[in-house]
Amino acid sequence: MRVLRTLKYTFLALVVTAVALFLHYNLPRTDVVQITGTDVKRIDRGDSGQGIRTRDVRFISIVTRNGKVKILRNEDTGWGWPPYFKFDSADLTGEAQTLIENPEKPWVRVRYYGWRIKVFSIFPNAISLKIVDKDYTHIPWFNIIFLTLLAVGLFYVIRRIRRLLERLRENKRYQSISRSIRNIFQRSAKG
Repeated sequence: MRVLRTLKYTFLALVVTAVALFLHYNLPRTDVVQITGTDVKRIDRGDSGQGIRTRDVRFISIVTRNGKVKILRNEDTGWGWPPYFKFDSADLTGEAQTLIENPEKPWVRVRYYGWRIKVFSIFPNAISLKIVDKDYTHIPWFNIIFLTLLAVGLFYVIRRIRRLLERLRENKRYQSISRSIRNIFQRSAKG
């Protein structure tokens, strides 16, 4: 029993970790930054059996308030995953170039999703830019509402499953009681 309990909790921990990583990658995050440059690079992808596919990828270079340099990818998500329905990567690049040329070097709230994984040359994808004050503090209302609704939905599903399991257990009890009663009546009828 102890081994089964350990396996159950290990599996539960793995599922919770996978869901948390999925949400962390896909939910939008923000930084207050200054834009330092834009770039377009040609990326070749070799797929097995399909040959090499070439595409242009836009990048935006930024510096955070604490001086950390970051690079963001600027690609359309289109109708794919994650569902940001972003079709304006060219416009976003133009907006970033305009902000670079601004002599005041404004601070910008950049909204993005994804991770920077240097080994695989993976960059977070920029979603939007907005000029803000340097001391701007963002409250992620979308993430708060989404995670609250997800928690409420999960609570509701768990509650319904528990009720279903209780009903199934009760039905088994009634079945065993009815079998016992039948056995008693069969014995009394024979005797």
